[in-house]
Amino acid sequence: MASRVMQVDAEQSIVEGFTALSAGRPQAALDAIDAVDVDAYPRASLLRGHAHKALGSHEHAEHAYRALTESSDPYHCATGWWSLAALKTAAFTHSDASRLDALIPDFAEDGYRGLLHLTRAEIWHQAGVHEMAFEHLKAGNDLISSARPFNGEAFHSFVNELLTIKAWPIPTSSNDAEPAPLFIVGQPRSGTTLVEQILASHPSVDATDELTFMGHRGADLQRDAGYAAGVMADDADRWETLREQYFAQVAPYRDKSGTHVIDKTPENFLHVALILKVLPNARFVHVVRDPLDNIVSQYRHFFPEGREYSNSLAGLLFYWQGYLMLMRHWSLLFPEHIHHLHYTRLVESPDAEIESVLDFCGLSQAPECYAPHETQRPVMTPSAAQVRQPINRSGLDSGLVYGGAMQDWLKDIGKLKEVSASLFGKA
Repeated sequence: MASRVMQVDAEQSIVEGFTALSAGRPQAALDAIDAVDVDAYPRASLLRGHAHKALGSHEHAEHAYRALTESSDPYHCATGWWSLAALKTAAFTHSDASRLDALIPDFAEDGYRGLLHLTRAEIWHQAGVHEMAFEHLKAGNDLISSARPFNGEAFHSFVNELLTIKAWPIPTSSNDAEPAPLFIVGQPRSGTTLVEQILASHPSVDATDELTFMGHRGADLQRDAGYAAGVMADDADRWETLREQYFAQVAPYRDKSGTHVIDKTPENFLHVALILKVLPNARFVHVVRDPLDNIVSQYRHFFPEGREYSNSLAGLLFYWQGYLMLMRHWSLLFPEHIHHLHYTRLVESPDAEIESVLDFCGLSQAPECYAPHETQRPVMTPSAAQVRQPINRSGLDSGLVYGGAMQDWLKDIGKLKEVSASLFGKA
């Protein structure tokens, strides 16, 4: 009986830990599992790794993830390997490469085997052997895509529906007690986390996480009268209720009680119209990155859910096309609410671009924003390691090393670059 109680207690602690982590409190997550035997409970080791990563303790995160790679459970083993790769600070050894080469052929689960391929790709990438890296990227993404295919038809229909939304007179919010919402949108892996870190460094700005609130409320509209019809409906009571619910969700993150609050969810570019119905004073910082660099970066990464398009180059191209169409549409409808920030310009001329985005957001100039790597705050996104470094050019032209392996796709990606430049200006 005592053993059963201990098991229940451990499992409950792990649940509490993951809940704390999802709420942006990694230290509370670590405290919750402090007494849990990670050897007996691999999920605790995974949680420990994720929490340390969010806190910037990369050595501790690596230790936790490496422990998982020894697990006999396919999920934990594969997740441990991929988490090591996603950490971006782990130095892989010849022994790591040999272990993966032995594991991959006979790994039982296709989707998990895909994660092993992505990890092996990262090792080849670190070694500068990009042709071999791409072979494993394709093998891994093909396996993952088969396990969870992208519904391109549904995405296409949704984009077309959003394009029917028309502009309306947007009222000026008069509630000074509420923080002004700042939404950072764009493609995943486009620099949105860096921009979040810059703005979150401001003493008057609170940061949240990649919140799913607007996406869920959009799904509610779609189930009711249809998304576009719902957004265009004159339903003041609904918008007021959603506004109250949104700020209730945001409230636990407001440790500074700042005048502004960030919602950094890249996919909120889909929901610009809905957001302006709920939060008429919202402003959007749209981060634009070179299509080749961005597509390669997404293709090299595994997203747990909701970004199935990223597991194929065809899916990435298709998603990019819809994204460009929508951002053009919103920019025509709501130009005063959207600021286009080029990642290239940001890393090449950070002072000028930071000054510009602070001005757009209605924020004073703050020296902390110009050294975002010095800001100590949990970072929950895959770019946690990168934003703890000074702003640098390492991400520029990063996709070019895969140009030889992606010859069949370069023409179409070039067209995306031309369209992006025509809409948002050249980087």
